[in-house]
Amino acid sequence: MRTRVVVLTALVLCTAFFAQDQDAAAENPQNSGPLPVLEIADDFYVIQGEGSNVSVYVTDEGLILVDDKFDRTYDQLQAALRSFTDQPVKYVINTHPHGDHSGGNASMPASTVLVAHENAAAAMVRNNQPGLPEMTYADQMTINLGGKEAIVYHFGPCHTDGDSFVYFPAVRVLSSGDCFNTGNGRGENTTGSPTFAFYIDYNTGGSFAGREKVGDSALGLNFDTVVPGHGPVTDREGFTRWRAQIASIRWRVTQMLRDNKTKEEIVGVLESDEYGWQEGGRASTNSIDGMIDELMPE
Repeated sequence: MRTRVVVLTALVLCTAFFAQDQDAAAENPQNSGPLPVLEIADDFYVIQGEGSNVSVYVTDEGLILVDDKFDRTYDQLQAALRSFTDQPVKYVINTHPHGDHSGGNASMPASTVLVAHENAAAAMVRNNQPGLPEMTYADQMTINLGGKEAIVYHFGPCHTDGDSFVYFPAVRVLSSGDCFNTGNGRGENTTGSPTFAFYIDYNTGGSFAGREKVGDSALGLNFDTVVPGHGPVTDREGFTRWRAQIASIRWRVTQMLRDNKTKEEIVGVLESDEYGWQEGGRASTNSIDGMIDELMPE
């Protein structure tokens, strides 16, 4: 259990609603068996299963992790790590504050440095989360460990206002957090849609317009492989398809608002074969009002 005092920079303390878990992952925990592990590049692994995908970069001086699932899956995560390395976890980069991506922070040893965007850290403080980041950044930071490099970017609001993308240039891998998902909180995608698990947490500063900007900024990086926040690992083409569908959704919803269509009619289109959103998913229930406010024609 972590016991050291943490220091946070540029935190604004206020109260806000905090959507801790993506989809219904918290209400539908998977069994306590081994977490699936994929090797997707030299010394680069993805740990799947309950909670977020966890990216793991192995170096001779320790591990760089992107996200660390729930606190309740900490032992499973450690067992998965030990299945391919005996190196200690030196850094955990939280892509955003939700508990299915940052819950494991609380159980990490004091020798592990916890990293997040300053807005994500502020949200974690507001919501009294344990395992607060002690290293924060505003726009970009680089972590060098064992001769290997991870570059952390904040391109702007997307899923929340504190999203981080983590780029590993030597292996051309991009870890996206929940700004980009290929499945819901359980890793499922029953329609095959690039936006099946689309979800913007407006209560934590997420933005549809920001998602478009962030997608374009991410495409400026030289990556081949993308580790989404949830769902199967994909490639640059899969990310590009997602970005194209975001543009299509903006156009379609804006047109429907101009035609005075109701929220229910808009949700019907988004959940139809045209876009394939998860029926009754978080986007349809929690994000749609914020989207309508953002996209309403003047």
